[in-house]
This record gives sequence, structure tokens and C-alpha cells, in this order.
Amino acid sequence: MPRTTRARALTALVSAASVALLLSGCAGAAAPASTVSADCTPAHEGLTTFTPGTLTVGVPENLPYTQTKGTDAAGLEIDVVRKLAEAECLALAFVPITYANGIPMISEQHRTDIITGGWYVTEARAQQVGFTSPTFFDSMGIISKDGIDTVSGLESVGAVGSGAGFSWEADMSRILGGNFKTYPGTAEMKQDLINGRIQAALDGYAVATVAYADTDFVVKPAAEDDRVAITTEQPMIAFPIDKDNTALADAFSALIDGFRADGTLAELNASYGLPDSLIVPADKAATSIR
Repeated sequence: MPRTTRARALTALVSAASVALLLSGCAGAAAPASTVSADCTPAHEGLTTFTPGTLTVGVPENLPYTQTKGTDAAGLEIDVVRKLAEAECLALAFVPITYANGIPMISEQHRTDIITGGWYVTEARAQQVGFTSPTFFDSMGIISKDGIDTVSGLESVGAVGSGAGFSWEADMSRILGGNFKTYPGTAEMKQDLINGRIQAALDGYAVATVAYADTDFVVKPAAEDDRVAITTEQPMIAFPIDKDNTALADAFSALIDGFRADGTLAELNASYGLPDSLIVPADKAATSIR
């Protein structure tokens, strides 16, 4: 065998061994959090997942949507995922993720079939992953002592904090200028708000209702303001999913649309104290990027 051929063969063997090791390590990290009855009949036959018979779900820390609990998980989106897995006779395995590595865990590493945590449906993300039918809207939540609910009201309040990376960041920065400050996460921003270093804060409405429930601060959804795009066109939230597994995405989307129609999404949403206005209606869902 020529030297170059032997080198390629050795490289292939090493690569295969590395992949096998990676996959075996992933299986160990994603301990099953549920089992399936032997007589279970799936709503859709022939679905496949990265680990046969198991839906591996990526879970960031982002209440009320998601929270890890050892090898288990909890939250609004986890409740939806449990119903999806139950309908399709799939066991569940939960894997901790961050918002930095969530998409690559599907598109590059093939370690999760689906990820949770309140992901916005965007054109850019749709280049890397598929999406299920959307479930909920998000809204810019304003957190303040006085219940401010308009962008105009923020212009005279003083320093305003915001989680970094939100879709409103550029718009609000233009409006507030030097009074606009970004934070890596809700916890850091909440601390500064409580300590008076900022006078108001911006966060996802659902996240803020949970994060500030133990404080005297008031959380309000921002009223429409033509200067801030998110207030006039709310982003839709869906589950990012393997772009090549259209059968799984279609099956889950059909189930989600059923949950929308029969009131399941509304019931789950209400159990977290969230308003029905955050549920994406059928006509809007039909236009979402898939």
C-alpha cells in the first residue's frame, strides 16, 4: 500500500475511533429521563432520532422555559416536549446546553435532536437548523419600580439595563444612548437593578415575570413603538431541530398545531402565570419559517 494511502487509512481509522468515543461519551452524558411502554403506538410511524428510540433534548437554564434538574429537566417548553415524546413513543434524555453551543449541538455535533429554551425563529438560524411549528411569542418586558410600559417612559428614568444579544438591542441603544447598558444575563442585571445602579431593565417578558417574582419590581410588556421593531412584530419561539430530519420536524409540528387547537398550549402557558396573548395563533404559525 502506498505511503499516502496508508496515511489516509490510518487517519480514517483514528477519525472513526474518535467519533465512536465521542458518541459513547454523549450517550453516557445523556442518561434517559423516561422510558416507553412496550405496547406504545406512535402518532407517526418510522421516525428516527440520533439515538434510536430516544429523543435527546438540549436544555439551557432559562426559566420559565427550561431548567435542568440532574438528569431531568423542568419548565414550560419541557412540558411541551414531554407531550411530544409521549405521543411518538420516544424516551427522553436531557443534555445541558448554553445559548452559545445549542445550535452547533444539533447542526455540527449531532448530539441533540432538538433544543429548548425560548429560541427565536430567524432566517439566520434557519440556515443551520430546522424549526418546528412555533409555540409562543416573546415580548420585550420592561422591569421598573413604577410599572413603566412604554419606551418613551424609559427615556427619562435614568440608566436602563438589558440582556445582551436581544433583538431590541440596536434600537434601544439608539434611543437611550449612554443610558443603555448591556449585561451577560438576567442575574447580573437584576443585581444592579436591586442595588440602584440602573433604574429599569429590559428582558424577555416571560423570563422577567419569573426572575422578578420575589421583588417589588413590576414587569410590563412594552407597548408598541415604531422605533423598536420587537414591539410591533413580536418574535415567534419554536424548537430548533435537526435540519435534515424533516420527518421528525413535521411530526412534531403537526402535534404542536394540535396542542394549539385543543387548548393544550394555553393550559400549559397559564400554569406558569403567562397570558394567552403569548400563544402564537394558527394563522401566524402557518407563516413561520420551517
